[in-house]
Amino acid sequence: MKNIQTSALKIVCALLLILSATSAYCQSQKITRADSLFKAKQYTQSLEIYQYVFAEKKYTPAMLLKMAYINEGLGKPGVTLYYLKLYYLSTNDDQALKKSEEIAAKYRLAGYETNDASRLKHWLSNNMIFIQLALAAFLLGAAAIVWVQQKQRQNPWGAFAGMIIIAGALFFASNFFWSTSVIVSSHKAYLMSGPSAGSTVVAVIEEGNLITSTGQQDVWLKVKWTDKEVFVKENEVLKVEI
Repeated sequence: MKNIQTSALKIVCALLLILSATSAYCQSQKITRADSLFKAKQYTQSLEIYQYVFAEKKYTPAMLLKMAYINEGLGKPGVTLYYLKLYYLSTNDDQALKKSEEIAAKYRLAGYETNDASRLKHWLSNNMIFIQLALAAFLLGAAAIVWVQQKQRQNPWGAFAGMIIIAGALFFASNFFWSTSVIVSSHKAYLMSGPSAGSTVVAVIEEGNLITSTGQQDVWLKVKWTDKEVFVKENEVLKVEI
């Protein structure tokens, strides 16, 4: 019986590998086809294929850049900036930031200023998992020191204080450093004072503006706009994440 189960498990794993490889091959073929259409300047046809592949959560940096280029030609600043931001996240190419700033200036959009604070935020967001792992390792190390000092009947207060500080930093990083950038994708987005359609309209902003989301309640995202916490419908924005 055990041999039968092992054989069945091996067959299932083999089938999953075959399906995964087949899917990857098909996606690669679609991207190749879209690239050919792009090269032939059949931009809308190539964009349709790129969008299909992207919806399957597959992409290449070159594909994202081409999608941004096509949407810029179609006069869609919001989607253009969205793909440029995704391209930057996947490559860290500063040219994408410069291009984003140019488009934002052209359409008078907010949120694209590049400074030390924005670069630090980008670095922290990209490396948060490693920061959390490092803090967890330091916390275990501090706990081990406290245990050893107690066993040796030494005063562990210094190590204990360090453990508390590290634990606080880890708690903050895990629970309060959550934020993501979102780009307005609808022609106009209504920023509300609360997470309901019956709340007061605080502002109406144009497609392409970049804002920071710090939480979510049902279909509403909590965002910051001119130092105010307001709410926007989730379907009116695109989350800048890969």
